[in-house]
Amino acid sequence: MPLIAIFSDVHSNTRDLERALTYLETRDVQAYLQLGDLGVEPLRLLHGLPIRHCFGNWEVSTFPGIPQHHQTEIAVWPALITGTDWIATHATPAFPAECVDLQSTRRYMTQHRPRWMQLFPSLLLDENAIWSAFAALEEQDRLIAFHGHTHVQAVQRFSSDNRLLRLSGNHVDLPPGSRTLVGVGSVGSPRDGNQPRCVLFDTVANQVELIVIQ
Repeated sequence: MPLIAIFSDVHSNTRDLERALTYLETRDVQAYLQLGDLGVEPLRLLHGLPIRHCFGNWEVSTFPGIPQHHQTEIAVWPALITGTDWIATHATPAFPAECVDLQSTRRYMTQHRPRWMQLFPSLLLDENAIWSAFAALEEQDRLIAFHGHTHVQAVQRFSSDNRLLRLSGNHVDLPPGSRTLVGVGSVGSPRDGNQPRCVLFDTVANQVELIVIQ
């Protein structure tokens, strides 16, 4: 499965999700990852695709209001999706071990009452969360963490002298041994422009392409 399309934060915007999916049909995509804050209505557009889902803070907070026939499906969405050398998640790979899926996360929140930004921090604005995310990659022996939540496309990596770098360009190489955070942007409500955004991950070339849907 060399080419994976990864997107997040549709926020019920089916029109822009349709635009993104129409574009992705023109690329040789073998699999899709959806990283949370989707909305119920967009689910119909994704049926039949080779897709894996993880939940976001929207699914956690609005779960009681989700129609019953969708709750069974969404309740078992995991916090993390993992590959050979990568992790995909809504906000951060540094997630409590007890929070395996959406249901267990709701139980965790009832028992421990964490602040929302503890479970779902910004990997653009929260320096401690950024450090924790890189530490989670190290701990879980993964090189790449794909995430949504910030609604901004951004690729971050530490330099050899331990400075945090935000990489530029639409194509970013993922060299072996370098740990990287990849913010996939938002399909439905981007904060870095008006167009839907997602990424393509070439697992053979180890390269990420940042996509802006025109």
